[in-house]
Amino acid sequence: MQTNPNDPMLDRGKNLMVSISGIRGVIPEGLDPVNIVQFSLAFASISGKKIVIGNDARPTGPILRHLLTGTLLACGKEIIDIGLAPTPTVKAAVALNQADAGVMISASHNPPEWNAFKFIGPGGFFFDHAQSAELIKAVQERRNPSVGYQQMGHIAEKDGVWDHIRSVLSVIPNLDEIRKKQYKVVVDAVSGAGREALPKLLQELGCSVIPIFCEPTSDGSFPRPPEPTPSALQKFGDAVKKEKAAAGFALDPDADRLVAGSPLRGTINEEYTLPLALMGLEKKIKSLNHPLIVLNQSTADLTESVAVKFGAKVIRSAVGEANVVEMMREKNAVYGGEGNGGVILPDVPSFGRDTLTGAAFILSAMAGRDAENLDELMDELPDLYMKKAKMEIDSISVEDVYANIKHLFSDSDEDTTDGLRITLKDGSWIHARPSNTEPIMRIIAQSPTESKLKEILSKLSVSE
Repeated sequence: MQTNPNDPMLDRGKNLMVSISGIRGVIPEGLDPVNIVQFSLAFASISGKKIVIGNDARPTGPILRHLLTGTLLACGKEIIDIGLAPTPTVKAAVALNQADAGVMISASHNPPEWNAFKFIGPGGFFFDHAQSAELIKAVQERRNPSVGYQQMGHIAEKDGVWDHIRSVLSVIPNLDEIRKKQYKVVVDAVSGAGREALPKLLQELGCSVIPIFCEPTSDGSFPRPPEPTPSALQKFGDAVKKEKAAAGFALDPDADRLVAGSPLRGTINEEYTLPLALMGLEKKIKSLNHPLIVLNQSTADLTESVAVKFGAKVIRSAVGEANVVEMMREKNAVYGGEGNGGVILPDVPSFGRDTLTGAAFILSAMAGRDAENLDELMDELPDLYMKKAKMEIDSISVEDVYANIKHLFSDSDEDTTDGLRITLKDGSWIHARPSNTEPIMRIIAQSPTESKLKEILSKLSVSE
């Protein structure tokens, strides 16, 4: 989303990101008390009365939470505060409590100096483009819907985690099979929003949980880099191997991204999360006529290999959970997600990237196949040859990058739905686009063979 370059509230360069993924910024250069309150007032002006609030474990979370809560109370809102909770739990709480809106306070995988508001509308769905545009308009107009003291709002605390867990358990087709397996599972929650929720779910599934980074840190800092990359998850992968665990699950700080681990492979590429969880839906998918699955344009082709076997068709949306969900609702899709480990199942009230749902259905797939560990499922999936690269926005012109890619790969099919995605004759593809969540440009390439991927990376001057 484009912001107004003449508005100091919004024009803070790379320190503030305003997009379909919410409003996130560096503190205090991007987010300070003044514009935090102004964003809160703008949100209050376009939202109904009942609001759900949750947060991750970032050290700046209490600051944003108090400013947001105080502002909403001053605007006469009735607040349901579910405290420390995963992003999908907050979304589920909005739906289950029939709230008018919600706010998740979290900058997801961004470094600790960042924080954010993720805005949620009725039904537990993230703001779409129209709602986001209305929010920005409200900010620019400096709306202030505060009320007199007799109309000020109230706040109630509620445990949203158990409601979320129960909703996930209610859609798993083979609960008894999973519980009988008594799987040993390693959990790395980066001391974040999922540090209690995921272990509780796994215990309900009869699992023995080996926790890593599931306790709060003394200063609210992250005990490892927040983005769940292979390098950040070295300790996690080693633990899954050492413990000979049946599986492992690692999270980002707000627990909407899931990375799996296995006793032989250690940390597994995040792109495998979607096809692994889809395997737990095999019977349901096969029972449907012409089922559709929605993935974003940056997601690997791995899920297609499973979908084809189950008789499902994959279609692609723009990147961003809100975009995937919008297409899923429009097309009545039965499954969807993003390749960063974001499993989306419409049967769960979170109806968005949900790590609890992803973990549960991976275990469901394992138990349904009488598998002793996750390696047995991984053996059914093809190898992945993919590279995810980043480029600093300040040092490049986005249009120049697009022009260069078109020049280098002129004999290809182009798709400009979201940035530039080109598909080569051999099935290789390249997707380049500005990030919704960081001041960077993302370039992702996938090929059917390692040698072809190396050739593409060499042309793009991207290191392996």
